[in-house]
Amino acid sequence: MPLRIENYGDVERIRMWSAGSRAAGLDVSAYVVRGIMIDSGFPHARRALLAAARGLRVFGVAVTHWHEDHAGNVASLASLGLPVFLRSDTEAMLRERPAIAFYRHVIWGRPPGLDAPLTAFEPSSLRGIHTPGHSPDHQVIWDDETGTLFSGDLWLGVHSRAVHASEDPYAIVESLRRVRALEPARMFDAHRGLVPNAAAALDAKIDWLTDTLAQIEERIAVGWSDREIVRRVLGGEERSGILSGGDYARRNLVRAVRSRVLTAGA
Repeated sequence: MPLRIENYGDVERIRMWSAGSRAAGLDVSAYVVRGIMIDSGFPHARRALLAAARGLRVFGVAVTHWHEDHAGNVASLASLGLPVFLRSDTEAMLRERPAIAFYRHVIWGRPPGLDAPLTAFEPSSLRGIHTPGHSPDHQVIWDDETGTLFSGDLWLGVHSRAVHASEDPYAIVESLRRVRALEPARMFDAHRGLVPNAAAALDAKIDWLTDTLAQIEERIAVGWSDREIVRRVLGGEERSGILSGGDYARRNLVRAVRSRVLTAGA
């Protein structure tokens, strides 16, 4: 399983691919700072990830959210005796072991059920900040010592248009504003690595997403269909929307806005 470790001074990036994720143009990263691993990669990368954890002398794990590319090896790391820092709703999801779409099985793999008790801990100088939107349990990990933001799947690029059907883009905007107020000196994204000029990148995402949601609302108000909005506002559907059978697609962004508009008008 391809895995590469990149050094950024006090931070090690563990960058991982599977055959399926490479074909889809995707990879995901875990990070290690002062012996604490942030996220755990996906099940297909289990052996390589565990070897990296041993080599980097990881003594604890912090998890941003339950999705299999981020929490896919929590059970394996916990079985090594490592304590785990995560939200209670994240733990509940890992114990429930929810079904995932077939393409996610292929790309990342489905995590085993989390059955054993976890040893909890509070990472020194690291804290979790609840940032729902991408998922209800999502949290970023903030490093008070260096002003570094480990953003998980909160940012994902300024113009990221595809979302899961379960995502709330309005909550994402509020979460972005919450972390922007921290004035981060650095930001590490789970899929894009080190993001240059973190504050400007967050500002750009907030501005773009706020404006895009407003544009979609305006088109809905004058009767445009979802398909028209995807084509004329979002630039058409992308490959991920097709490969995922619509589970991760631009049309989900439009549907989320339409649901919000209908709820507000009820």
